[in-house]
Amino acid sequence: MHRFAPVTSASGKACRFLSKLAFINGNIASKSVLMDRINTTLFVIQCRHHSVGVYIHWPYCKKHCHYCNFNKVVQQLVDHDRMTECMIRAVKGLLQLGHVKTVKSIYFGGGTPSLCKPDNIQRMISAISQCATLGDDIEITMEANPTSTEMEKMGHFKQAGINRLSLGIQALNDKDLQILGRDHDAAQAKQAIDIAKAHFPKRTSIDLIFARPNQTIPEWSTELEKAISMCDNHVSLYQLTLERGTKLHKQVQQQSLHLPDEDIIAQMYENAINTMRRYGYQRYEVSNFAKQGAISQHNLSYWTSNDYIGVGPGAHGRLIIPSLEYQRYAMIQCLSPNHWMTMVEQGKLGIQKMQKQSEMERLTELILLGMRTPAGISRKRWDSIASPKLEFNKVFQLLYRCQSEFNPDTLLHHLILDEFITIDTDAIRPTFQGISILDRIIPNIVIHLEDYFAQQQM
Repeated sequence: MHRFAPVTSASGKACRFLSKLAFINGNIASKSVLMDRINTTLFVIQCRHHSVGVYIHWPYCKKHCHYCNFNKVVQQLVDHDRMTECMIRAVKGLLQLGHVKTVKSIYFGGGTPSLCKPDNIQRMISAISQCATLGDDIEITMEANPTSTEMEKMGHFKQAGINRLSLGIQALNDKDLQILGRDHDAAQAKQAIDIAKAHFPKRTSIDLIFARPNQTIPEWSTELEKAISMCDNHVSLYQLTLERGTKLHKQVQQQSLHLPDEDIIAQMYENAINTMRRYGYQRYEVSNFAKQGAISQHNLSYWTSNDYIGVGPGAHGRLIIPSLEYQRYAMIQCLSPNHWMTMVEQGKLGIQKMQKQSEMERLTELILLGMRTPAGISRKRWDSIASPKLEFNKVFQLLYRCQSEFNPDTLLHHLILDEFITIDTDAIRPTFQGISILDRIIPNIVIHLEDYFAQQQM
């Protein structure tokens, strides 16, 4: 007779419940059938304790930055109250759709969310708290531009519930700020950092862009040292990317501006990593550096491929929906602010596209995101998504030996042998050197997964 040990955890309750399902028409179910039932029920119980991050996209800006292709609108007259009311309706609807119990983080991005009225920020946070529990240590971040007008409101934003600030500094010299099309200067940037640290001590982050037009390695090194002397405990360093449709892309195409070559850019990044480490900053993702305790929990939830709700024009989200067989859906909100508000007012939650993610799509996404971090992908996280046929140790077991035995079957084996990847029964991770060549590592892990999956279908 099959017995389940007495336990008191949620998992144990599932096992006791499934002991009743261990029989089919009076006969003992096969092990595989029973395990499938157990896995399904455990997954459902896990979803009932669903926790997510919330991203709110405030789409309005004062001007178009020359490098930015984010979804944004520049307009003089903004109906703040209408947009806020729609944000509230949409976020409540999505929280209810996902049966969300706990919100771990809230992130106000854009656009320029610091143009929003503090009272409306408070209304949105309050609306979320009416639908889900906000943890005692919840992280509530807002992006802000370092202009004097926006920085004057920081005290009010703090009272509204914001407890972490992300400042879009981008550069610390006036010439490059003009090239980027920013509406602040270097002096305002320094002043903004000081104001932010006063209101949000140890919870202020700054963004910097490197590989700017005509930027040299010594200039970047000097600027980074200067930024570190001013900043708090978190820094995001982004390589400038030319985006089609932007003014900067056109200027480079017309050769009126010139970007550094690839070797110089690689050296800039390597120097930045070493500099940040020297000053006590841990690289916890390709572009993000933090001192102990200052890691952005919202950012980290992205890299571990956890669920998050995206609200506002053009926002993306990933959410398990209990009413749709507990499947996970990728969602994109309508791009146009006016159309988005109309959709929300019609009860459609602003969703323009909603697509169920297959198991392979979820695992591939986990690879794309998780391998951007030194922690990599844990077996526990992988197996929380994978079916028994695609469990971590089954997919990757053939790679374990190649760390001690030469097995040159694939480029992935060579990447392990060359110490760009480490792998064991608990995780697969990029090494310190490996993070610099993720464009080689990630595609080869995806290919390995696809090959293994194809073999299982034969």
